[in-house]
Amino acid sequence: MKVYTSYFANSRALGKENIKLISIARYSPKWFYGPRYTIVSPTAYMLSSACTHEEYLHKYVEILHRLDPKKVIADVESIAQGKDVALCCYEKPGDFCHRHLLSEWLRKNGYDVNEWQPEEKKEQTQQLSLFD
Repeated sequence: MKVYTSYFANSRALGKENIKLISIARYSPKWFYGPRYTIVSPTAYMLSSACTHEEYLHKYVEILHRLDPKKVIADVESIAQGKDVALCCYEKPGDFCHRHLLSEWLRKNGYDVNEWQPEEKKEQTQQLSLFD
């Protein structure tokens, strides 16, 4: 099983690649009926305008410190039922988001979790040469 992070706008492309979406958003889209794993979601306060960026970071690190990365991966594997998964929320890949903090935390704890990219985007990022 591979674990990726992504955002809901990629849901069709992820589905075409048989990657199971798991919502890690505090509030999932109304159209999303898939599994949710809210233990790693930000709190409602963290999503409010009252919470500063620094406070958000501090509070999310507190959430992660209460968790065991082995259990998080075991939970995700159980939800995945043998499929590759994408832990999804709303923000675009370049935007600040808790899923990037989560994937960094999992990588620091020995798990290979990266942002999913469609094949055509992977091909576009290869360096072109005038001499090939």
